[in-house]
Amino acid sequence: MANIRLYQNKNKKSKAYGKYYGRVKATKTLNTTQLANHIAEHGSIITEDVLLSTINKMTKCIKELLKDGKNVKLDGLGTFYLSVTSTGDSDAKAWTAAENIKHVQIKFRPDGSDASIVSNARMLMDTELTLEDSYVNPADAGQANSTGQAGGSGDTGDDTGGDGDGDSDGGDNTEGGQPAPERP
Repeated sequence: MANIRLYQNKNKKSKAYGKYYGRVKATKTLNTTQLANHIAEHGSIITEDVLLSTINKMTKCIKELLKDGKNVKLDGLGTFYLSVTSTGDSDAKAWTAAENIKHVQIKFRPDGSDASIVSNARMLMDTELTLEDSYVNPADAGQANSTGQAGGSGDTGDDTGGDGDGDSDGGDNTEGGQPAPERP
């Protein structure tokens, strides 16, 4: 069951100022070892140490392939891809990657096919959502999700210790307290 925490947009410059939005509040973030253990507990004939080794190798290979300019699709789950943030220049000949690219990020796009286990419609149908009892003021929550991504990209959802990204709610449908733009 996924818990939903209610937040109010406190950005006075936003068209959505004063409106309330729900965010998923994850109870825990599992590390790779815990994921391997979870998979092994599902009656797999593969032992936890073999699963852990496989997951670690897959993680390294995905990163290697992304750095080589390839996207990686895990059927039924989604696609990992690279994204960059860059500054503009009025002269194309003056623009350089070294000077103008500021960030390189790994992003994830859920598989939208009917067979997908993570399509938006499928997740909505398959996920039991429960609203928490109390409203949390974003100022009291350390301006949660000040750097969030629409759809929860890159969020760990670890409310128990934090992951250093200022986002402790596990991803949501808001970006900086504002409704996220629709995806094409």
